[in-house]
Amino acid sequence: MDILIDILSFVGLGIGIIVFVVLLIMSVCFVLYKSVFGKRFEIFHSPHLPDMKDYPDIAGEPVSFPSDKDYTYYGSWYQAKSVTEPKGVIVFSHGIFDGHLTYMPEMAYFARQGYKIFGFDNTGCHLTGGKSMNGLPQSAKDLDNALKFVTANTDLPIYLFGHSWGGYAVSAVSCYNQYPIKAIFVQSGFNCSYEMVVHEGSRMMGGWIRFLRPYIRFYERMKFGKAAFYTAARGIRIATKNGAKCLILHSLDDKTIPLGNSVFANVDKNDNITFISEKHKGHNSLDSDRAIKYKKKLDDECERALGKHYTLTQKREYYLAHEDKRLYDELDNKLMTKILDFYNEA
Repeated sequence: MDILIDILSFVGLGIGIIVFVVLLIMSVCFVLYKSVFGKRFEIFHSPHLPDMKDYPDIAGEPVSFPSDKDYTYYGSWYQAKSVTEPKGVIVFSHGIFDGHLTYMPEMAYFARQGYKIFGFDNTGCHLTGGKSMNGLPQSAKDLDNALKFVTANTDLPIYLFGHSWGGYAVSAVSCYNQYPIKAIFVQSGFNCSYEMVVHEGSRMMGGWIRFLRPYIRFYERMKFGKAAFYTAARGIRIATKNGAKCLILHSLDDKTIPLGNSVFANVDKNDNITFISEKHKGHNSLDSDRAIKYKKKLDDECERALGKHYTLTQKREYYLAHEDKRLYDELDNKLMTKILDFYNEA
């Protein structure tokens, strides 16, 4: 009897240790996730925002639409004043730690080429409500809500444009619902959300974070349900099967989205998908070569002037005082023309 009690005590102790370790690991995952996504990114946090006075030929019409929670999305329709019959609507999905206004150079470019533009801010970003950005799968959910609004308010053909977090969104959104999407452009997008969390976590806290991969995956499953497993590759497979064309751009030196977890490297090739690879364009691959060099120079000068631990507010103030907006916003005309031709042909 005493032996049985000893065995049960040992088993109970083992189970207790296992439960404690699992809870400890899940707590680490929670802290990691909270440190990255558990806050808002306000409009005054963006170091560079356009001045609409620089776009006198572009008309903007602010809009709002409801989320499936208790907050409201904010965005705007944009259209060149000279265009009376748009070719279609390009819906923009922005990158993380940002808002749609940062993409004004790209939106204005396509507006001047005859398209109507719809830009909006994701959950917890800029003007849209929400206590935080919530997590990486959230961008596709936000785009799903935006497309419900867009399809209810226009009969024009629909095209998608997504960068980084938005590149995942425009790719994965078809996992939520099937929309009449003509074409999808993906710039520097990632394929799998929890792999990106592991990648960023290892950069922040060291390579040992990679051992937490299954726990991070489980945490996202608890937080987002089945949407945690929606990948860009799966969404593009659904969209292209329904006739959508897809153009995927990725620079091989992108340090933000590793090639192994990029949309570029993970989609199943088919006749509706076109790939463009660059070698020296980094994460913001539509910038002109001059703009890329200038942005690095400006960042270096900002760090020398303010030190390595400057705040976002300090960076914004420095940019406002020192940046050349025209050079900062300069786009790669060759790549922009390729995207325009892709939309037009679709």
